[in-house]
Amino acid sequence: MMWQLLCVLPYLLATTGFVLPSVFSRSSNGPFQATFPGQPESPTHGSDREWNLTPNPNSTHHLIFNSVHGLLQRWPNTLRRNGHSLIPATIPKGTILYHGRADPQMPISPDWVAFDFEHSAILCFRSCHMISLQAKRDLRLVYFDGLSAAKMKDGPLDSQDVLLWGRPRPDKIFSEIERIEALCDWGRPLGLDGFVRMEFHFEAMICNFLDAMEVISSLDLIPLDRSTMPRHLPGVPGTFPKPSPPKLPPGWRGSPPDMRRNGFEAFVTGTWHDRAPGESRVRPDYSGLVTFYDPSLSSLVKARYGKDRLHLRLEGISALDTEQVRNELRTVLTRERDGGSGIDWGSIARVVTERYAGRLEYLRFLLSPNTTFAGPLERAAIARAQLLVMLAPYITTTDVPERLPASANLSWAAPVAQRCATTQTSLIPLDILTPQEARIHAAVENTLHEICRRLVLVWAEFFDVEAADEAGATEATEMTYGQISELMEWLDWSEWVRCEPGCGLGEFCHIPSWPYFDGDDLYNIIPRCISFEGFARESGVSHDGS
Repeated sequence: MMWQLLCVLPYLLATTGFVLPSVFSRSSNGPFQATFPGQPESPTHGSDREWNLTPNPNSTHHLIFNSVHGLLQRWPNTLRRNGHSLIPATIPKGTILYHGRADPQMPISPDWVAFDFEHSAILCFRSCHMISLQAKRDLRLVYFDGLSAAKMKDGPLDSQDVLLWGRPRPDKIFSEIERIEALCDWGRPLGLDGFVRMEFHFEAMICNFLDAMEVISSLDLIPLDRSTMPRHLPGVPGTFPKPSPPKLPPGWRGSPPDMRRNGFEAFVTGTWHDRAPGESRVRPDYSGLVTFYDPSLSSLVKARYGKDRLHLRLEGISALDTEQVRNELRTVLTRERDGGSGIDWGSIARVVTERYAGRLEYLRFLLSPNTTFAGPLERAAIARAQLLVMLAPYITTTDVPERLPASANLSWAAPVAQRCATTQTSLIPLDILTPQEARIHAAVENTLHEICRRLVLVWAEFFDVEAADEAGATEATEMTYGQISELMEWLDWSEWVRCEPGCGLGEFCHIPSWPYFDGDDLYNIIPRCISFEGFARESGVSHDGS
């Protein structure tokens, strides 16, 4: 056990992203304003000073938390397309996969398979041979998070490029054969069967079909009519040749399957995996998660500062940091298969977001100046009741301020914040964790720390608000609205991004992304409702992100 603890300790120290308590001041318009003095310091959740620590602006705990929470879910990885995490994963024995092609031959070189028929069918041309495959055994892969199969120059391919070539390579965004062969050459000595990526659906890159897969069926299907597809896609060099008519069997009547509609259906099958459990036919090994959000990768710290997740990239990563990631991934892939703790970190992350996502959003709604109430006292009373819902599991009969106002001395609130922040992690022994799990442990606990810290600060303002006059209730509401808004901005959870109002029958909620962007603005990712028929008619527009 001691050697495991020694392995974990450097990661705990490296991933601590807290500084001395910030100095809060009330601005003229109400919300707290925070400064970030001092150097990183580890919170111990004890005294008033220790629990009320503000996250370091360079902290990546919340980013790692979001990576863990969003693994293999299409919605969050479409929304934040530049992935930063690599994780060992398994496709279980017996899983059915699909490979569409123009001839009936089993691939003899690395190639792609889809998890659903509709996705694979778009690779058929004048003829359509669909090979249905079954995994002979548990397949070992590495999953790249984000929109990691998108042919874009602004970041989705960065983690693959850095692993293979040491830096982002925008000149290779369409070099997919070279990419899959290079990945397989890298992974074979480590016992990998392939890799998993995502664009509008998840895909697997299989290095050796004969070793990993057995054929269930090989069917000569009715081919797709590609005549409605555009001859040129924005950003893709050259012009596609005019498609030949589909090779239809004698006696066929009526239109064949349409390529545009089939492409739309491939997109729809991808949306089946928008939210948890996501693509459940791929099972991630959380004990081996390697991430470029590791704060010890010092060459990436400055590049992250002040940017949102959509614009985070791996440009400028040093050769030393690149090799550190490669070595860590090699270590993860070659250690004993049962070397982890067995803790389901994805489930823990989901528990946290399920508990707080909707309630934080509702609390912000209650505090918003745009929400109508009979008066400030009613608003404050309802907001206080909602806070109690969120904090009641952590407030005991002794957690009461000795004197009012409750915010004058917050030592009484420290135990509440501590219980709240450690509810998911307090009994997990650190010596059973891999270094990668220690990083996730820190991410969970420190994300919860900030949620609970903010809620307790708001609770202190609302503790006696029912006895306040209208001016006092207004002041408390204005101050705390800023607190909750800042917290939600820091957390940046994908649960808060959706189509509003919700979509009707015959529509679905779509985030503009590869390969279906809306015009030339690659950063306009506001979800919108798209009609099934309209999307089926208009799909096929692509962009390379240049």
